[in-house]
Formats: sequence, structure tokens, C-alpha cells
Amino acid sequence: LLVVVLSVSLAWFSTQIIGKGKTVDVTSATLQIVFTDSDGALTETDIEPGWQKTKTFTIKNDTKTEYKYNIVIKDLLNTFVTNGYLQYKITSTNNGYNMTEFKDIPKSSAPKDKVLAYSVSIPVGVTQSYTIEFKYANDESVDQSDDMGRKLSGTLFITEGTEEPVTLLSQILKDNPTRSTRSNNNNGTNDFATPLTATTTGTLFTSTESITGITDSPKEVYYYAGNATNNWVKFANLYWRIIRTNHDGSIRLLYVGTSHDTTTGNIGTSAFNTEIDSPKYLGYKYGEDTSLDTIRNNTTDSTIKTFIDSWYQNNLTDYTKYLSTSAVYCNDRSLGTGQTYSASSKFNFASYYRMDYDTDGASSNPSYNCTDIRDAFSVDNTSAKLDYPISLMTADEIAFAGGVAYQTMSTPYAWFISNSTGSQVSTYWWSLSPIQWYGSSAYVWYWASGNVYLDYRRVRPASAVRPAISLKSCIKYSTGDGTYETPYEIVETSSGC
Repeated sequence: LLVVVLSVSLAWFSTQIIGKGKTVDVTSATLQIVFTDSDGALTETDIEPGWQKTKTFTIKNDTKTEYKYNIVIKDLLNTFVTNGYLQYKITSTNNGYNMTEFKDIPKSSAPKDKVLAYSVSIPVGVTQSYTIEFKYANDESVDQSDDMGRKLSGTLFITEGTEEPVTLLSQILKDNPTRSTRSNNNNGTNDFATPLTATTTGTLFTSTESITGITDSPKEVYYYAGNATNNWVKFANLYWRIIRTNHDGSIRLLYVGTSHDTTTGNIGTSAFNTEIDSPKYLGYKYGEDTSLDTIRNNTTDSTIKTFIDSWYQNNLTDYTKYLSTSAVYCNDRSLGTGQTYSASSKFNFASYYRMDYDTDGASSNPSYNCTDIRDAFSVDNTSAKLDYPISLMTADEIAFAGGVAYQTMSTPYAWFISNSTGSQVSTYWWSLSPIQWYGSSAYVWYWASGNVYLDYRRVRPASAVRPAISLKSCIKYSTGDGTYETPYEIVETSSGC
């Protein structure tokens, strides 16, 4: 048991680390974990996924003044590569710091201090008893062997309380105090059946995102819809618009360009794939077309992925540290209900029905969920692995933002197609979402700027490319209010957070 007693002068408290640290030392050659605290060692060997352990410590205030303290892991080193498995949760007594759910232990390739809790109050004469639960979750649906041989180490300390820095996400939530929802059955009305062009500045809409094999339960996400005017970001000397938050808390951005009033808001034009005569060419990456399973083997890059990756190498490599590697870009190749895969006969993908191709969006019902881990592209996902943390906006994200299949959008346009002057920001541009294999040609959803609606086309014609990226959830806010005149900007650091 680690006991920290606050019985020192305020001056000493303000400049010194309080208490003796508890060393945490984990080596996972066989997912072996060893914790050493101040009064002896606790050793566990042959730890496997499914392992759980708890550690305890106590903080006591024997002074005559209420104190505020931070809970810190000093010199944290965590080289585990997966997300959602190696986690912790802190609970306490007497109004100490409490977490309601497990969180990932922060990753760090080099030792650095990480604050787990800011400015926790402890009144005079109070003892707060803490329990930290550690676990490595078991998931039989994925290969967890990537974590073999990884390292976790650090020392638990109590330090002087400080205020938590403002993150970009917390600033966005503050600047948009109104919450709303949209539904395909809102008292008998489908909110997604008509284009949303109403002014929605100050409002964040809420939904959920679930990634099969990655998230164990749906995660709440916030998104912008309609004519929002305060979701501008300037990052890497480029203008972007905020699409939404992701399941990992990161913030997804859509490319606008080098100026906010551009009408060429894309990085150039490309085919989605230069070949069209197989359903495999609907993949952002793909395998052979023997079956739906084999096209999801993801061994070959699409034409558009190669194009986007090349642009990333030339423009964003120096900014990689700010970007989430766990954010998912869903190239949804799940089949529609009642559809059968065939390399020679027509069939429809699930987005055909979610966007409601048959009745021009009247029954549109978009979803942020990704139901197969092999479609859930991210840098961290070995089943659908990206080389760089960048991809495209999906048709579902377009529908959430206010677009509808075959329903012409009037002005003022929804934010995702509008520049700062109210004109369309780009000509015809690709989404990430397959719609149909027609038996001889592969088709993907795209934004048809001429008709101002969501449409589909074969994968071979060149169309504009508007990439999407995701800023890490820990990114710190620097300045701006989200308008195009003063877009959000972030604090640039050596570590990214």
C-alpha cells in the first residue's frame, strides 16, 4: 500500500513532488506484468489477454489547508501498439478522483510525464483511498500478438494541482452549447430525406459509432450538419472543415484548400480505381475477387489511395504526430439485405439502401458504424491497415452533414460543399463508400456538384479528391472561434499533445 501524507508547508508543496513514487514496470514478452510499489514487489508471470489486477494507494491530508493535487505517471513509456486492450480505471473514496469506465493507458515511445487526473481536491483531515484497476482485455476476434515484446513502465506520483489544458475538443463543445439529434423517424418524419440547409451555427448533433472488433460498445460522437459556419480549422497551413468526432475522441476534418474562398477545394483528380471489371475495385485496398472475404484481404492499394498517400508524403508528413492512428475510415463492403456476392452478377452493397437509391433518399438512414473490421481502415488496424492516417469522407458522413441522394440542395449550402462565400467548394468529388457491382462495372458514391446531390459513378473516371484526416483527441486548442475569419488553430508541440 502506497500512503502519501500531505503534512508539509505550502511553499514546499508548490515546488516539490509529494510522496514516494510507485514504480510500474511491465514487459510483455509473454504479456508479463510486474508492478513494484513502495513496500515490496508484486509479480505476475505468464499474463495473457483477459488478465486483470488492482493496485491501491492512499492520500491523507494532515495539514490545516485544503490541497489540490495531480495524479501523474512520471516517465511513462508505453510501446503497446493496439488500442482498447491495455487499459486502466481509477476509483477512490471521499470525493477523490473517479473514472466511470476504462481508458487506454496513453502511448509513449519515449519516457514522458502523463497527468491522469488534474487538480483533485482533498480537504483537511481527509483520507482518500485509491484503487487502480489494470487489465489487458481479451478479444478473440482479432490478432493481439502485435503487443508481444512491448514495454510499459513509469512511476506513479502525486504533484501540485494544476488546471487541465484546454483541448480543441473541449473548446468546440464550449463554442457549440446546443445539442440536437436527427432521426429517420422523428415523429413520423425522416430528417435525412431532405437536404439540410438551415443555419445551425452553435449546434452539435449527436449520434453513435460502433466499430466491430475495435469498440466493445457504441461511442457517442458529435457532428456538424446544415449551414454551420463555425467549423473551420487551419492546420498545416491549410483550411479544413470539421466533419465530426470519432469513436476514439479524435476530430475528423475535410480538406478545403489553401484559401477559405476556393472553388477548387481538392488535391487534384484521380480515378477511384483505373480498372472497373471486378467488385474488388470498390475497395480502398482489396484482394482477389473469389469471394466477399477475399476482396477484403486488403493486399493491394487502390488508385485513389496511392494518389492520396503521395499527396500526404509531400504535404503532411511533418504533421503526423498530431493525427490519430486509431480513427477509422469505413470502406463499407457489407452486402445489402438479401444480396448475394458474385463476380459476374449484379448485387448491391449496404450503403445502396442506407442512402436509399431506389426512392431518391426518402428512406435514407445513414450510420457511422463499421460492421466488418476488414473495412475499418486505420493505421493501427492490421486487418485494414493504412500507411498514413488519411482517407476520404463516406457517403454516410455526407448524409449526416445534410446531403441526400438525388435531392438537389438549394442555397445556402450545407457546410461540407460550401466555401466562405457560399459557393460550392469543389467540383465532382469521391466518397469512400461502395454502392453497387453491376455485373461488369464497379460503382462508388460521389458528390455531383452539377446536380448538387449525392450520386454514384463508375470507379474509373477521374473525379476530385478531398481527403479526410483526424486530429488526436489530446490536441491542445490555441486560438480561433471556428469561423473562416478566425479558424480554430492548435498548439504545436514536439510530441503532438
